[in-house]
Amino acid sequence: MGLIFNKIARKWVMPVMERFSTRIKRFVSDNRSALNMIFTNSIILSIISAVFYFLIPIILNYPEGTVGGTFQRELENADYTQQFILITVVILFINAMVILYKMRGVENWRNLLGRDDPQSIHELTVIRQKCMILPYSIYIIQLIVPNALIMVMHAFTIGSFSITTLKISMVFFSFITLAAVINHIFSRKILTKTLLKISSPTDAPGKRIDLKKKIFIQMIPMFIVALLFTSLIGYSRLVREKGDLLFKIYSSELDRVLEVAGEIDSPSRLKDIINQIQLQSREDGRFVVSPQQEYQSLNIENLKFSPFFKKYLREMSRDNHGRVYDYYGYDIQGAVRWVNINGEQWIAGIKYVIASNNTVSFFIVSFAALLSLCCFVLYYFSKSLAGEITLVAERLKEIADGGDIDFEKKLVVTSNDEIGDLVSAFNSIQDKEKENIKAIQEKQEMLMEQERLASLGQLIGGIAHNLKTPIMSISGAVEALKDLVTEYDESIEDERVTNSDHHEIAREMKDWLKKVRRHCSYMSDIISTVKGQAVRLSNSSTNSFTIGELVKRVDILMKYELKRYNCQLNLESHVDMNTEIKGELNNLVQIFDNIIVNAIQSYGEKSGIIDFKIVKKGKDIIFSFRDYGCGIPPEIQGRLFKEMLTTKGKNGTGLGLYMSYSTIKGRFGGNMWFESQPGKGSTFYISIPCGY
Repeated sequence: MGLIFNKIARKWVMPVMERFSTRIKRFVSDNRSALNMIFTNSIILSIISAVFYFLIPIILNYPEGTVGGTFQRELENADYTQQFILITVVILFINAMVILYKMRGVENWRNLLGRDDPQSIHELTVIRQKCMILPYSIYIIQLIVPNALIMVMHAFTIGSFSITTLKISMVFFSFITLAAVINHIFSRKILTKTLLKISSPTDAPGKRIDLKKKIFIQMIPMFIVALLFTSLIGYSRLVREKGDLLFKIYSSELDRVLEVAGEIDSPSRLKDIINQIQLQSREDGRFVVSPQQEYQSLNIENLKFSPFFKKYLREMSRDNHGRVYDYYGYDIQGAVRWVNINGEQWIAGIKYVIASNNTVSFFIVSFAALLSLCCFVLYYFSKSLAGEITLVAERLKEIADGGDIDFEKKLVVTSNDEIGDLVSAFNSIQDKEKENIKAIQEKQEMLMEQERLASLGQLIGGIAHNLKTPIMSISGAVEALKDLVTEYDESIEDERVTNSDHHEIAREMKDWLKKVRRHCSYMSDIISTVKGQAVRLSNSSTNSFTIGELVKRVDILMKYELKRYNCQLNLESHVDMNTEIKGELNNLVQIFDNIIVNAIQSYGEKSGIIDFKIVKKGKDIIFSFRDYGCGIPPEIQGRLFKEMLTTKGKNGTGLGLYMSYSTIKGRFGGNMWFESQPGKGSTFYISIPCGY
């Protein structure tokens, strides 16, 4: 038999256990954060449940001797402990399902982290944004679903919606809300750890939740819990004290009228005696119970007696000095006495209402008014708090975006708390930023000078090539003029040379001089351009130049570079070339040269076309440079104007575009942006105001 069992275990049981174990491990691996959150939530809920287990009977004024035991099980098939455990388990199950459902796919970040393909990057971004919003969505669901379920379950259990349903719903709302708020705090902590592993400072935040909304989402439920608890405890004490008072009054009245009446010989006589008792409220009812347990109301038609009331009267009222309770949490009680009539035992009593519907209505209205006031105060508090933080954030954003910033404008400290510390810290940062910007501006000229000299080094070969042709032409013209001078000198005393021959020699000399003048002018333009690029920049320059001058200089400086790499610059201008732009011409020439060189290098060793377009839009002149080369990698695009980046290895400094963007923004009051698709090319745009 042992061998048979071993074979069965090896063939059937062990494989099933291994598959089950593998699935469990995979499930745990795929839901680490969710399981951690569920475990934390279960601990929190269990602790709060233990506290509420002892508080609920006190808050709801459960009748003595009815919590637990056979009394409650015979009425409801489950005692208080069993019911409470069932409700707690249901809430735990709902919360676990909500967390597992909302957290699905989050752990996939472990497989995506480190990948560079667009799909993985997109999925990782979605997970980041999901982790930011998840604590709030889980929190809202954990507030709504369990509370609605408990209310429906209780209303279904007792058959209708009543004051008891309302009170029990309030208690469980407090219980569930308190657990949800604490769980929300720990959920954020768990997901923050995940965000710290997968996020970077440049990641988009995703769907935005205002600070005011966050404060409301987290504080209003706690206000409700505090108000409910305070109100319910006060209400409970009031009902208990009023109930004790009414019981004493009616007990005394019952004892008095029965003592005065002496021996009672008939049920009708008993009813007459009980009808003599003065009632404290029109809702209170006199009644008698026959030996056959028939209940008869004496002053209220269809006075209802619940099974709970009858059972308590029958089994427990004698031990409670004739006091009877109507139901758990019901604010209706009774005072009874036992009367012997002709050898049979009758019961006479008063059923009285402690808290009427008017009392509950007043409680609800007061609660709503107080909650509205809390919401009003919280709204303006959160608005004020968010406004102070927003003011600091906007000023920080101004500094981050660059442009003209008034560093002398300080934020006023209006509070002596953490917000005041934040404002003071911002003012200190602003002072430091002012000093840093001043230092950067001082060093910017040096960096621009270095970058320009580096560019000039690359242009020297082109300049030499451009000068070589006119110099050789001038040299040839000098030789030709030399021959003409010799010829003219020899013809002076030659009688065969006519006046027309002299004029012909003079015309040839003039033609050569025109050619020399043209070549000298071209050389002068080249020398002026190179000199302009080599001269140190002036911070206070107020020079102006025309678009025609700008295009001419760019053409001269880039001519050799374009020819060297077999690239073509196509100019398309839709503006008047005499349009003036204020600023330093050499700065803009250097920026354009840098962009064109980058466009040439985007083709690698291949030839290519660069479209240079000039248009006017409103008061701005927009220059665009479009190439059809390799494009800019996506991971670099977002940082191109923010950091000194280069994709050229040792051949690049990373200063070009970084300093170009700063110069366009700071010195020309314009803007610079680009569009790029890997493998399809890039287009750089420069917008400069006319007459800036």
